[in-house]
Amino acid sequence: MLPQTMWLKKSVEEQLQNLKANTGITPNVAARIAFFHSVESGFVFDKTTDYKLSGSLKLDKFTWLGKTQQVTELLLKQRYPDFSDKELQMAWAAYVENGTPYIRNVNKINDLTKI
Repeated sequence: MLPQTMWLKKSVEEQLQNLKANTGITPNVAARIAFFHSVESGFVFDKTTDYKLSGSLKLDKFTWLGKTQQVTELLLKQRYPDFSDKELQMAWAAYVENGTPYIRNVNKINDLTKI
């Protein structure tokens, strides 16, 4: 399963912080929305890609995932059954990064319903 402490790329972190400034949506909640949007869009993570996690916002997995923890981990484990915990964490971060462009220009919480 996912490691207890997780983080993202610095650029994704900055986009989530900007979203918080515009809407008040915290980065962890925005990351959940981005993750599931990416899953719905059919994104597939390629572990051969050199994916570096460079952010400084390191949070425990429960804070990042909240009540979506079980379903998030199950989705990742189903899609990537042979991945290590570290590789699953990189996959999760890549999914968040892939879904972030769809929500980064949201100015009001109500705009999220239009995505």
